[in-house]
Amino acid sequence: MPDLYQLKSSIDESARADEDDVLAVKTALNGIGYYDDPGWGISSYPDRNLFDAIQKFQTDFGLAPDRVMKPGGPTERELAARSPIYRCIICGAPHGGVYGQICPDCHDKEAKS
Repeated sequence: MPDLYQLKSSIDESARADEDDVLAVKTALNGIGYYDDPGWGISSYPDRNLFDAIQKFQTDFGLAPDRVMKPGGPTERELAARSPIYRCIICGAPHGGVYGQICPDCHDKEAKS
């Protein structure tokens, strides 16, 4: 299992987060029971539920419960170990099970060119 989730920037309540990172982290946390879908779908915007989920995840796995995920940090590494969601190496989009691989969309584009 790879040890990096490949965040582009920190996800922090006091900083602007990358929308792709937010969507990928929410999806991953939802997949392992930490982030509840609010009913209208999982958005790419940070919300209180995301930071609550990060903190609960950190607490459950013995990490500092600071509600922050940093690229290469302990929360990112722990989530990578527990989640099947990774980014395509070409487009950077979050997809299940493609860590270090090309997603189907990019693969189809390359095959046609």
